[in-house]
Formats: sequence, C-alpha cells, structure tokens
Amino acid sequence: MALLRGAYLSQFEMQTYEKMLSSVDFTAFELGINRFDSGLIKVPVKRIASIDDPITVISKKLGFYFNLFLQATCGLDYLHLGLVKKLAGFDIVHTMETFNAFSYQGLLAKRRYGSKLVVTVWENRPFAAERFERKRDMKYEVLRAADLLIPMTERAAECLILEGADPERIEVLPVGINTQRFNPEGDDGGIRRRLGITADEIVILSVAALRWEKGVYDLVHALKKLKSDPTLSGLNIRLLIAGSGPEKKELESLCRRIGLEGSLLISRFGYEEIPQVYRAADIFVLASCARPGWLEQFGYVLPEAMASGLPVVATQSGSIAEVIGAHGIGVPPSDFLALAAALRPLIAEKTMRDELGRKARRDAEMRYDAGKNAAKIEAAYRRLLE
Repeated sequence: MALLRGAYLSQFEMQTYEKMLSSVDFTAFELGINRFDSGLIKVPVKRIASIDDPITVISKKLGFYFNLFLQATCGLDYLHLGLVKKLAGFDIVHTMETFNAFSYQGLLAKRRYGSKLVVTVWENRPFAAERFERKRDMKYEVLRAADLLIPMTERAAECLILEGADPERIEVLPVGINTQRFNPEGDDGGIRRRLGITADEIVILSVAALRWEKGVYDLVHALKKLKSDPTLSGLNIRLLIAGSGPEKKELESLCRRIGLEGSLLISRFGYEEIPQVYRAADIFVLASCARPGWLEQFGYVLPEAMASGLPVVATQSGSIAEVIGAHGIGVPPSDFLALAAALRPLIAEKTMRDELGRKARRDAEMRYDAGKNAAKIEAAYRRLLE
C-alpha cells in the first residue's frame, strides 16, 4: 500500500494508518519540503524528490510563486520525481485530493500496473482548484478513474457528487485520533502552574494558528464582552491560545489597548504536550471563518478536544458543524457576540460544562477512535482487492 500526501504527510492523519500496520504493508512517500515532522510518524516513510524542492528550499516565498507557475503552465506542482516507477508492485495507491499532480501520477501507475487508486478528499468547496486548464483536466481524469474516493466529511462527499463523481465509488471514512492519548483522565503536566493559571480560573482554550481565518480576533472581542458581563462578575476567565503565527504581536497589542492584558495567554506547545493542554482547560473554542480559497475542512483539534472531555463551541464554517455533531455548540462565523453568548452559560455553570464534556467524549469514542476508523478503511481496501 502506497500513501501519497505530497508536502502534507502528518502525524495527525497517520495515527489512524498506524493502527493497520500489523495487517497492511504501508509505505508513505515524504518530500523534503514536508510541512510536518515525520519523526513522529510510525508508518514506514520513504523520501522522494519533488519538482518544487530546489526553489522552496531556497525560499518558501519563491517556492510559493514557483508552485503557482507550475500550476498555471503544466499543472505539475508537487510532481514526485520518478514516482510512477517506484509504485510498481503496489496493490493500492492511496493519494490525497483529486487535483494534485501526485494523484495523477497515482492514476498513471494504475494504468501501467493495474493497481487500485484511492483518493482521500478533504476539500469541501465544489469545483475547487480549477483555475488552470491543465490542472483541471488532470483533476477530472482522477475523479473519473479513481476506484474509491474517501471524503473526510459528508460535505466533501457532496462536493464530489456535484463535480460528477460516481456516488457508488464514494465512501465517507474520516480518520481518527488516539482516544487513549486524548482523554480527560490524568493531570495537565503542570501546564496551568507553568502559565500562572490559578485553580479558580476558568480557561477557554483554542488550539489554532494565530491567523485571521482562525477567528483569533473574534476570540479576543468575545473575551472582552465576557469580562464586561455583570452576570459573570467574580469569575476569573482566561483565554489560552495554543499556537503561533503572524498575528501574535497584534493580538497582544490589542489586548493591552482594550484592557485585557494578562487575560490572554499565547503559548506554543509540542504535539507531545497537547493532551495535557486540553486537560488544563475548561472549554474549547474554534472560531474559524472563511477566507478566499479556504474553508475549515475537518479540524483535528475538534475531535481531540471532544475526546479530552471538553465542551466545544465552534463556528458553523466549512465542515465544523458536521465534525462537532449534536453535542457541540455552533455559532455563526465572524460573530463575536454570538460566540460570547454561547460561552456565557458554560462559564457560569460547571454542571453544564461537565455534562457537555461527557457527551463530547462519548461522541469522540464512537466517531473518531483511530482504531475503529482504521478498521473501516482497511475493510474498504480489502473490498477493492476482492
């Protein structure tokens, strides 16, 4: 089984495939310009060169424009050099997104060697990545020829159907998370003490990049509204954003200007610490909003927070409402007043927090356990090979 993820081979997704290692012989192909730390991945990894490597290594900005040039001229961005030959002998080539050049290479391997082609689909905007003609043509060749399309959400499945995919070759099979690792039991590893959070403080957590589209300014505005609410007087509220990004200085400056200095904590954590970060919190929030060319597609942090027993408040943007399910609280994106209103009763009532947290944990165990979801994906593989 070959796993192709371009520059997006991640420990987050691979924790599901690790559950199949005793019965499936995986090889994951990794680029030198991969966005994530492959050292945390247990699936066997083989390095392969990409057409984007030389320019991107020199400069990420130049790499971005070179990638755009490739899309516009030949559609071959993230082309894996020599990949088709390396795919000889694989029963299944499992790639990602119909519009990627390496997915088209998986199709070439199918045609040459008779292997099956499986495509994971995160994209939840219909007719996406169709700006350039050659890239669009390759996308629809993959869409029509794939033996199995695995959208992560029902929304992504609907987009595939709108694009003309055969519903009989679509199976919604989301990846999962390690529900033993992400769980409400145990301590926070001293994180609250390290950050200077006292026992009586209520911590609202967001694990997100410090970027506009993650709704970080809406979070600060909602925090100001909550801190000004007379019904919550006497309650100590802190907002913890676990992440890094270009908006850090501006967010800290905003908090100083509007009297929230000390109420916002921004800290970066290694992935090994993230389960303890969830345990240090009382409420989880993801405030994503749309930007041109992107909607929140799944958000691993949502099932992680759910499995950690946290009540979840999140915007109804992209596939978020589907991911958090019936027991998450959804609010309109880019609406700090609605966000504050949803958070207010959770801050005021511990019993409500605890009840929603228990339901979130049950949902995560049922829907996002990596072992259970891995078994479903493996069963789909085996049906292809029958």
